[in-house]
Amino acid sequence: MQLARTEQQLAIPTSWAEIPLGDWVAAEIQERLDSWCPQLFGYHLLKVGSLSAELSCGHSRIRHQIGLARAGRLLDCIGDPLALPVRENCVDACLLAHVLDFSPDPHQVLREAERVLTDDGWLILSGYNPLSLAGLGHLLPWYRRRLPWSARMFSPARVTDWLQLLGFEVMHDDRFGYAMMGPRSRIGWWRESLGRDHLRPFASVYVIAARKRRFPLIPVRQSWSLTRQVTASGMARQGW
Repeated sequence: MQLARTEQQLAIPTSWAEIPLGDWVAAEIQERLDSWCPQLFGYHLLKVGSLSAELSCGHSRIRHQIGLARAGRLLDCIGDPLALPVRENCVDACLLAHVLDFSPDPHQVLREAERVLTDDGWLILSGYNPLSLAGLGHLLPWYRRRLPWSARMFSPARVTDWLQLLGFEVMHDDRFGYAMMGPRSRIGWWRESLGRDHLRPFASVYVIAARKRRFPLIPVRQSWSLTRQVTASGMARQGW
């Protein structure tokens, strides 16, 4: 298992057009967003990363939406996902499209997302699955320097563990993409249907929606009891 943190210099894509089959992957993620976004409520939605900024959350009732990344298109703010220029507990939903795949410290990315989210806030993220045909390309030396195989690729189970340690509850977990995801790969709808039914753990792309859970600690009141005996033993009640 690879370490989560690395000192390696990563080539970060600034658009879906730079990634083989990127437009198709973005369309599939968009389909999930259109289905899940009506569940998002609040005032502020943060799209972290240039790939997130190119996706739409228009089906959400959250109208104030901000795209934030170091570089890219459709951005509202220039910032680092490792140190978000946002105060804590003020964002109602956060989108991380393939941000963990191209981050030197995915733990810190998730910690920052957790920090800025409000209680019960939503976190939606996507990434490449190493236990897939795309993950096979990541293992081949002559492929791993090219997109998408240069992505770091953390398994959905590992990402879910990280989320649970930060106090998130996974609400949705969807998978798609049963191909190597290269420039010559072809997407067969029959293969997608067969994969969803029988090979779900080996899909190349996962999309997870989780909710931040924070429950206030309510002190238990001390129950008072009568410690001193009021009547002496053997004392009978006297009538007047």
